[in-house]
Amino acid sequence: MGRFFSLVQIKNNCGREQFVKSFCDVMQKRDLVPCSEEESSVCYILAFSQSGKWVTLASDKYLDDPKQVKTDARQTAAEMKTSSFGMEVVDSDFALLELYKDQSAADTVIVGDGSGYGFDGNDSRKGKQECWEELLASGKTWKQLSEIWNKDEVFVEDALYEAASVLGIEQKYMVSDHEDLIGMADKDTNVVSLFFKNKITVSEGGAKKLTMNAAFKMVFGKALEPLGFVKTKTKYPHYIRFVDNSFIQIIGLKKESDYDFNITAGIATIYRSEIDLNCSPRMNCNWMIGISEFYKRSHLFDYDFEYKRSIMYFGFPKIENDRVINEFERALSAVKKWVLPEFEKVQTLRDVIDYLYTIYFMGLDLHGPDVQFCRHINDRDGLFCFELDDPYEIVDRREEIALKRALYKLEHNIDGFTETDYIRSCEEIKQSNKERREYIGNILNNKQLYDETISEINKRKEKNIGILRSYGVDI
Repeated sequence: MGRFFSLVQIKNNCGREQFVKSFCDVMQKRDLVPCSEEESSVCYILAFSQSGKWVTLASDKYLDDPKQVKTDARQTAAEMKTSSFGMEVVDSDFALLELYKDQSAADTVIVGDGSGYGFDGNDSRKGKQECWEELLASGKTWKQLSEIWNKDEVFVEDALYEAASVLGIEQKYMVSDHEDLIGMADKDTNVVSLFFKNKITVSEGGAKKLTMNAAFKMVFGKALEPLGFVKTKTKYPHYIRFVDNSFIQIIGLKKESDYDFNITAGIATIYRSEIDLNCSPRMNCNWMIGISEFYKRSHLFDYDFEYKRSIMYFGFPKIENDRVINEFERALSAVKKWVLPEFEKVQTLRDVIDYLYTIYFMGLDLHGPDVQFCRHINDRDGLFCFELDDPYEIVDRREEIALKRALYKLEHNIDGFTETDYIRSCEEIKQSNKERREYIGNILNNKQLYDETISEINKRKEKNIGILRSYGVDI
């Protein structure tokens, strides 16, 4: 399956500060005013290309409301007296580009193959030279842009990436969605997050309307803070509890739309390569899972599908304070039933082994040559085995739990699991255990590798403790 995302590309005719001011003025005419993230009802990301000639605009609204892309492209072009084009990518097959100049729609371009979506395979909308030529980067030609748009690429993003350099747009911004850009914001000074709320924030009853962030803080903060959780200073709302000087238990809010949300939770040790809570939530979705997944993974062979679905998402038909609070309280009730009991079982680093095996199996991994341990993946915690009194415990407990699970499947005839399946499964589990013990033993018995491993452990601990302190966790 390909990617679906939408962006607006705006021709920048002024400096950065003036552009931001002008953009905020556009939002003001929509009765949206700047605010903190916690108060916000909409987030916009502005990514300024190095050329200074374009700004990529992304919003958390675009996925659910593609029409907003067209509105933003048209309104920014008109109010900022410039050119802009909305860009909708559909399943990585094709992209629809709609160009606006000042107040008028100027041109529509189809890049890629839209025949499977109701567009004629021979559609002639490949761009008008007179509309695009003045937007090209210095030294680039209309012919170059036209040839790129007419290429037959497997993924339309490849054509868009190449076209970006002809227009003078930063290539990585051209093929990034809102969450990608949010993930860049901390490290890329050219990416700016702007938050807005509705100027009219009073409900019919006269009370100030609650945002999701405010409701999360009101309901979950009251319940979690007495348990030792603290609200983090991160882009996305989280509550963290630091345990045994070695790992965090975390509960966060994941907005799905203006009216729907999920609560995610997980455990991360300071032995992974990085605890990053400012990146896009989807980058942490392997280990930060929803309440329904906590229920399912703790009842792997006997969970109720309909009940699981009932706690998969939470929402309300419209933003009324009572309804918002009630739904967050329903979510909190589910967290108390399925998440907090799992957290209470995990009070020491040794307990993390059982938790990871049940909730996030991959977190136990010890992959990679020498002491690399999946350095390119942030959510692997297996390196903590060298902090245990017995480093082999991580694989022995893994084997013990796996053998018990295989026996349960045999005794309860899960998915037709036979005696033959059981014997084969046990052999595979024991072979896996043997390989992991050899891997750990190789490090323990090789001074150079062991010293490098301890050095890596210390670097990770120092780095992650610094990150957690920056999030407001008292360590």
